[in-house]
Amino acid sequence: MRINLTDNNMGSTNAGIFLHKDISALFPIAEKTIAQLCKENEHLLIFPYCMEESNDQIGNASIITLLNTSDPDKVRIKTENVMGFIGVGNLQVKIKSRFDEGRDDFLLHYMLQKVMSFNLFDLNHNHDKDDVFDFVMFLFPYFLKNAMRQGIYREYQNFRHNDANVKGTINLGRHISHNIPFVGKVAYGTREYAADNSMTELVRHTIEFMKSKKYGQSVLTIDRETIENVNSIIEHTPAYNKNERNAIISKNLRYKSHPYYTAYQPLQSLCLQILRLEEIKYGETDDEICGILFDGAWLWEEYVNTILHNEGFIHPENKRHKGGIYLFEDRSGIRYPDFYKDGIVLDAKYKNLGSYEKVSKVGRDDLHQLITYVTNLKASKGGFVTPLNEKQQKVPRSTLKNPSSTLFIIGIEICKKTISYADFCQKMKEKEKAFIEYLNQQI
Repeated sequence: MRINLTDNNMGSTNAGIFLHKDISALFPIAEKTIAQLCKENEHLLIFPYCMEESNDQIGNASIITLLNTSDPDKVRIKTENVMGFIGVGNLQVKIKSRFDEGRDDFLLHYMLQKVMSFNLFDLNHNHDKDDVFDFVMFLFPYFLKNAMRQGIYREYQNFRHNDANVKGTINLGRHISHNIPFVGKVAYGTREYAADNSMTELVRHTIEFMKSKKYGQSVLTIDRETIENVNSIIEHTPAYNKNERNAIISKNLRYKSHPYYTAYQPLQSLCLQILRLEEIKYGETDDEICGILFDGAWLWEEYVNTILHNEGFIHPENKRHKGGIYLFEDRSGIRYPDFYKDGIVLDAKYKNLGSYEKVSKVGRDDLHQLITYVTNLKASKGGFVTPLNEKQQKVPRSTLKNPSSTLFIIGIEICKKTISYADFCQKMKEKEKAFIEYLNQQI
């Protein structure tokens, strides 16, 4: 069974109501924190918690909460700020953006396309299974790049040899069974720090598998860095054997934890999902949880960055400790504004702020955060960047009493009427252009 939800559905009173018996598989995961679910379920991959890039403490949030209704046979699924796919046994859940319309989920795919840097317009939005599989497969270059930037994964491997170049421990039993009468060869074993191992073999099997799929070859050749990474994996896995896929998958069911190759664990998880999602099985047992989910706030911020980057805005990186500002003279109290340049600060908010007439109506925590950034940077202007359900007719503005800085709300309209995903992409480019024009008017 498959059910469709939207993120942050609390405001929709009739949304997410299902029969108790149909969603009973979700009861064990309801109200558990994302951090706890990730720890308990190795096949659940969540951005950006798994990569420790979030400022929003997504690990402390839950994916869903179950609420009672007036009908004792029905329950309501309350969702949080998370989008994507999750499955428990035979129950499959798709969570789309609340700013999207219809069942096609164009907005989530579009934001991922921009953030993950792939450029495919003929995505399948007609068949649920193909939709899920394509969605997961398109993320492969992003994970591969992050992992390969740490170098090719290496670990100690045991090798068996039988030749005249003895350089390890002699195996007498094997030597006697293979080399009598003696012909100049010696059976011995070595332990080497090798690049051809179960991890790189898993990546290689994923690459070869993707080559056979509809969009796979296009994904693997999406840009120069991806091509180089794929070639490097192929070069370092000379022992690859297509008939050993199941054996390699089995060796990777327990995730590898390495103090240096930290980016390989998300890649390992994604490869397993790609290979195991061939038959779209989220979980092999009744209580196994699999899926890939995205924090809406993180994804919106990274999407906005793809637009503002070319406008000269600085986008601080919390994880790499770059671009932060200090609140105190002794360089303590570091903070990371979303975007800033030349007397203006912007804060990306994945919230419905488009209907606000005054900036003062924005939630106090969000408002205080922006004011802190504006004051610290001595900026004359600060703004919230939000998704819009319709074209923005007027930009709400308010002026701070002290310092005299102007705050405003500006948004990117999410396209509603489209005939295809390619059409959606083209119209979103027009909406982004209009957003930049509006923004320049504020500056």
